[in-house]
Amino acid sequence: MKANKLLITTITVLLFSPFIYGQNQEQQPQKTPIEIASEQAEKLQKELNLKDYQLFLVDSVLQKNFTDLMKEIESMRVAGIQTRESYKSVQDKWTTKTDKAFEKIFDKEQFVKYLKMGGKYKAYMKNSEKEKEKKQ
Repeated sequence: MKANKLLITTITVLLFSPFIYGQNQEQQPQKTPIEIASEQAEKLQKELNLKDYQLFLVDSVLQKNFTDLMKEIESMRVAGIQTRESYKSVQDKWTTKTDKAFEKIFDKEQFVKYLKMGGKYKAYMKNSEKEKEKKQ
């Protein structure tokens, strides 16, 4: 009987601990897309030695894309879309848009370093080779 009480207590604690943890997390104010964009732009400036005009462009791209991404995710949430694949697809779409914009902003060396930082360099090279083959 003591084993049953211990088991029930353990299960109860395990079930409710995520809710307790989640309440503690809510006390921290959530950052806006603009704040997140500024932080990311500053990080990229340090990592890639961006020039001032590049920082401005990167910050602008990130602000626009993060804001639009959040709007799209919110509309999906309101519509009741719950599949992980749907959200992943939207995130991938906005990541691709951001990468394409950065490719125009960064010089070749900066862009390669950016891709390597995100673990996307190999995939980029594969896609580049496929594009070259299509043109021939």
